[in-house]
Amino acid sequence: MSKSSYTQPLSKRERALEEAFFREESERLLAAMRAREQRTEQYEALSGILGVKQHAIIDPLLDLGLREENVTALVLAPLVAVAWADRALDSEERRLILGAESELGIDPNSEGGQLLAIWLDHRPHESLLDAWAGYVQELCKVLSPEERNRLRDDTLGRARRIAQAIEKSFVRGGGPSEAELEVIARIEQAFGGAPGGAGLDDAIRSMT
Repeated sequence: MSKSSYTQPLSKRERALEEAFFREESERLLAAMRAREQRTEQYEALSGILGVKQHAIIDPLLDLGLREENVTALVLAPLVAVAWADRALDSEERRLILGAESELGIDPNSEGGQLLAIWLDHRPHESLLDAWAGYVQELCKVLSPEERNRLRDDTLGRARRIAQAIEKSFVRGGGPSEAELEVIARIEQAFGGAPGGAGLDDAIRSMT
């Protein structure tokens, strides 16, 4: 192509292609900007509800689908983690989790109830428990010892009932699986329990 060809006016087709390119690029950049703005709004809303400002705590929760409207489902996250610990969730475990949903006053038709329904039908990513533990560790810093102990005991009590669900216990010969005990130990650690193997030992002793 000669040098002079660069200075020639664009044809209608070339002009249309150029306009289409810049239009698509502008739309892409605008969409990215809107996504960032929406993420910022979601962060601020969730941060305000939970009383936590750290991105290291809030961002994983946003990635898991937690929003201002469905944050109530967060309290059921450890129960879901126990139920799915062995990669299968049976009818008894589902019944216990739905019972906890009702006791905690979560409307099944609410955003939180709908998110829980998804967790019950599809095993959530393993990061769910990590994100929950990170939040609880921050929460425990502002709770009184009595409030922390009450929340810990309530959460662990529900988790242990799920781990001892009749259907699975009967099939495997009785008692929680090692995977379930490990999840329960992690729940206890999030509330300030013993780290590492001691937490698992405590979980085993508490269920025998």
